Amino acid sequence: MSYAGEPFTAKCRAAGKTVEVGSEETLLQALLDAGISVDYSCEGGVCGTCVVPLIAGEVIHQDEFLLEDERAERMTPCVSRGIGEIEIDV
Repeated sequence: MSYAGEPFTAKCRAAGKTVEVGSEETLLQALLDAGISVDYSCEGGVCGTCVVPLIAGEVIHQDEFLLEDERAERMTPCVSRGIGEIEIDV
């Protein structure tokens, strides 16, 4: 499965950084490349290890872990993508 899509921006509250996510990379990859530590395991959206708090913005959820009611406040950066600009608490 491909998790590519439109580029987007992630404001990282705890790290005090803004990360640009390219169309061919995941948010998880972009965070790690920016020196922001995020626990992860499967990188396929099924284990929940990488789940991060979502503060603001719209997300295309592509995981199989989060319940529908959790998706307004959490996301899986290994497979899910923001639209435009999102803010996460990492």
